[in-house]
Amino acid sequence: MSQSSTTKEAASAIPPHTKVSRQDWIDAALRALRTESIDQLKVLSLSKSLSVSRSSFYWYFENPAELRDELLALWDLNTTSIVDRSNRESDTIVAGCLGVFECWADPSLFHPLLDLAVRDWSRRDATIAQRVAAADNVRLDALTTMFGRHEFGADDALVRARLLYHSQVGYFAVDTQEPMQVRLGYLPYYLEAMTGTAPTAMELKAFAALVEATD
Repeated sequence: MSQSSTTKEAASAIPPHTKVSRQDWIDAALRALRTESIDQLKVLSLSKSLSVSRSSFYWYFENPAELRDELLALWDLNTTSIVDRSNRESDTIVAGCLGVFECWADPSLFHPLLDLAVRDWSRRDATIAQRVAAADNVRLDALTTMFGRHEFGADDALVRARLLYHSQVGYFAVDTQEPMQVRLGYLPYYLEAMTGTAPTAMELKAFAALVEATD
């Protein structure tokens, strides 16, 4: 077993005198973001949600700031997912966009609540604001490059990238509530608005199957 694997297992293992793992604390923090700001998470409230004492927290984290750092590391994966799928080779721009849409269809690729929580935090912390602005630029640059690969001009590619990205950020920001089947029904219209090309029935069917598999 590698040293990194051993270290990871040690960090996530449940000590004999506790009832929860490091991941349990992280998951509790993620759930708490529905009602609490990320920079105001309290160990006491998290411990109550897990039905354990506060002392368990300090077995895994030196202080709440370390937990916030862990949440920021998870948030960085949102950017990685968008960039990875923007860089994926695709025969058509519609296929490229559908690849990016996987980020919002698969919760293992993108955590929308965490994304909104970090964005909210950035309004009160200049350092976090810089990180969010940098992440937005990286995400938009990747999307703009994707459109550029499909022969859209520079300004056209940028505007279409913004349309795709801002519509998704806004979708979660306004907390739009609708069943996935309704969203899939709108998908052809979103794709045509963003790309100028209508998706094929095969492309839509394949994406719907992916959504069903991750549901």
